[in-house]
Amino acid sequence: MNDSSDLLKGLLAGALGGVAGTVAMRLYWQAATALAGEDPRTLTSEDAPHALDEMSVTGGQHTQEDESSTAAVGRIAYEAVTDEEPDDETIETLSQSVHWAFGLGTSALYGAVRGPVGPLDAEGGLVFGTAVWALGDELMVPLLGLSKGPTAYPLTQHAHRFGAHLAFGLATAAATQALLGLARPHTTRRFAWKTAKTYLKWKAVKAGAKVAGRALAKMQG
Repeated sequence: MNDSSDLLKGLLAGALGGVAGTVAMRLYWQAATALAGEDPRTLTSEDAPHALDEMSVTGGQHTQEDESSTAAVGRIAYEAVTDEEPDDETIETLSQSVHWAFGLGTSALYGAVRGPVGPLDAEGGLVFGTAVWALGDELMVPLLGLSKGPTAYPLTQHAHRFGAHLAFGLATAAATQALLGLARPHTTRRFAWKTAKTYLKWKAVKAGAKVAGRALAKMQG
């Protein structure tokens, strides 16, 4: 991408593609929970403490009991602004808002950096999903005290989180590339022409069916 217009297109397409990615991640967790009988994100290691059970560089853990990292961010921001503690419904809304904001924000970066590379972009999606998982979920979140360190959770949870982020990355890449493809002038014209031809064919078939119907009615009459 060589100019600000291409960069803006990439940012917008990536953010919109992130909607598909975030939905794909949610579907992954729903499927994983249904298959396992419990949410894999609630699993914790039951053996002895390890050196990397705690990685916070911000003065300890900032999450409350059974609180997700996104819920913690929303709660902390709400308390900082209002000086009040949010109720459960507000926390859920804040958690979803943070989750979507992070998903669309990182997806916008994918779109801006990757640019148009063709349909699907499975390779880029895998790299993108892996990067968000490794740098965000596995590194930055525990460093900010929004979760415990990696050894505090079983390998099963890490594997599921990796899988969820791969689903996020692949769906984001595919949707973003589709949008960038439609944004190309020649692609847009071709899409418009195909749409127009399909519409005209449908109108012709519909008109032909009416004529045939009238002719048949006259023959029967």
